[in-house]
Amino acid sequence: MAETSKVFKGVSITDSLKNYLAIRNVSLCQFLYFLNIADIAQHIENNFYSDKYWHFKYDVSAMIKFAVIKFFRQQPYKKIVLSEEEAWLLGFKEKDGEISVPSGGTLHHFVKYRLGVEGINKIMEMVGEKIIKLIDSKDAKLDSTPLEASRYDTHSEFNPYYECKMDKAHITMIGTYPIFMTYTDGLAGDSLQVPEHISVLLKMNAKLEEYRLDGGYDSFENHADIWYKLKAKPLISLPIDAVINAEGELHRIDHWANKMWKLGGSRHMKIDDKLRFLYENGRQEQVGMYLRNQNLKDKTFPESCKLRQECERIHGHIKNTVKFDVRRIREESRELYTKFNFVAYQLLLLTNLQNSLKPANAFENYI
Repeated sequence: MAETSKVFKGVSITDSLKNYLAIRNVSLCQFLYFLNIADIAQHIENNFYSDKYWHFKYDVSAMIKFAVIKFFRQQPYKKIVLSEEEAWLLGFKEKDGEISVPSGGTLHHFVKYRLGVEGINKIMEMVGEKIIKLIDSKDAKLDSTPLEASRYDTHSEFNPYYECKMDKAHITMIGTYPIFMTYTDGLAGDSLQVPEHISVLLKMNAKLEEYRLDGGYDSFENHADIWYKLKAKPLISLPIDAVINAEGELHRIDHWANKMWKLGGSRHMKIDDKLRFLYENGRQEQVGMYLRNQNLKDKTFPESCKLRQECERIHGHIKNTVKFDVRRIREESRELYTKFNFVAYQLLLLTNLQNSLKPANAFENYI
């Protein structure tokens, strides 16, 4: 095994990483060998195994990487097989001269019952935070993408815009890097997803300059929350028939700031101070009206079609890399498997970013 652990398919792991991974048809296990998620694995071990020490057997980092292999290769649990070499690369430990490789059933239990949606959400957040630390972009985007279902599906609704039965993934990206997603049914309103995305971006300590969203997320509250909580400029696509809201004009902002003088308000405050004051004193919707009006008056306001093109390109790449739909998935498991496929893509991206490999979203060399 010592010799095996040095060389795989004639490639030494001491070679240049870029040359090593530039070879065509490299096992994804060799790629994931260079992924460092020790802190994520430790968190999962501490919080999802704490009550069952007797059941702990396999290295958690290796199990997460094994799950990435399963979702990338799109193999059923019953058919997923690792060679001893691949198991070593993923981090499974050697005992009595042999590496113990978990079965597909063990992997299924780890994903569905040990982690569940809660564990996968936590991994997603921690991976997203790692990605943020490795990139220099400060421009975030939020858009939804259809998770197509079979046309005979009885659980997914028909969406007339996309002309298919579907569920929906709402994905925040920073630059071109997917950071976080939420899952809804295919006809759910987009706007209600924004507070959770803002909350997670705050947990990730994301420093943003602007947050661009598709028109489906348009609301006064979302404009105000993005500006106040994220300290970012809200750029939410507006319909062509959008009109100026009178209550959001400066003279009305001044009126309400002055009206609450007993609380410290004044029309002579700087505009940002007035907006912050009104937000903190129950006038969040009016703050959103003002911000929306400013975007409506701005002749350089970005077109929604450009946002859609940028988001759809990355959404399409996710769908070409992992199974990012809900066909042939039981209703009760759809959120879990959709999110783990998203996390699998994130972890591939993180591997490239941690090792300074460009382009960061290129995985075509791996099998």
